[in-house]
This record gives sequence, structure tokens and C-alpha cells, in this order.
Amino acid sequence: MQTTSPNANQRQLILILIFILTFSAVFLVYATVTGMFEVTNTGYVKAIGVEVYLDEECTSEASSIDWGYLSPGERKTIIVYVRNNGTVPMILSHTVQNWNPADAQNYITFSWDGEGKIVDAGEVIAVNLSLNVAENITGIESFSFELVIIGTES
Repeated sequence: MQTTSPNANQRQLILILIFILTFSAVFLVYATVTGMFEVTNTGYVKAIGVEVYLDEECTSEASSIDWGYLSPGERKTIIVYVRNNGTVPMILSHTVQNWNPADAQNYITFSWDGEGKIVDAGEVIAVNLSLNVAENITGIESFSFELVIIGTES
């Protein structure tokens, strides 16, 4: 029985395939370790008793917030401006609801620095809204939720 060895072209092809498979495996490991998995989001904003804007001049009302792409372990903060058009001071509170998919709230945390702040009549204050994405997020490619910012008479 005679054994045939691969010719030069076959060896080159085998080396190229090995290189491609090795590169692909390294890339997959890199993507997993560095958190290249990204999710997109739009958060919808409702305001009760106050108004919420994207700019300090209060010309662009914040009915939604585009958080952009978020990676595992990432924290993103956006500044909004809350205006009290009433005649009495308002105390701020919030609620987050209607997560879609509902599972997203297990991996994504909303926070802000406006809770309990008082906005005097005619005043505009800046507040920071933040999203924190868990390192172990899986199975979520996009999500949405509703943020309700509430002004209650003090």
C-alpha cells in the first residue's frame, strides 16, 4: 500500500483553514471576554406635574431618550432638565415600568439623582439619569422601558 502525501497546494489550503479557524476561535473568545455584546434601547419618558427636557433652554421636550448601544458592564448617564411651570414647589419622584422584554429589568438597572429634590416654581434643574448593564446579561438584543418623572406639591 502506497501512502500519498499532500502536495504543496493542499498543504497551503490546510494551513489557511487552520489559520481561519484559529482566528475565528480567538475572536469569539475576545468578544466574550471584552463584552462586545451590545444592546440598544429607547426609554420613553412621561412627566406628571413637571416638564422634562433634553436641553437646558427647555426647547426640546424629552418624550424619549436614545441610550445608544450599551455593552455588558457599562454604565451610561444622560442629563435631562426638569422644569416646574407651576406656582408651588414640587418634590420629584419616579417610577420605571413596562420593561420590554420583562426580563431586561433583571440585567439593567435605572437610577437617577433627582429623587426627593425640590424644584421651586419657575425653576429648571439638571438631573442625571443612568443605566447600568450587568456583566452577565444574555439573550437581550434590544429593550425599552417607561420612565415616569413625577412632581408632587411639597
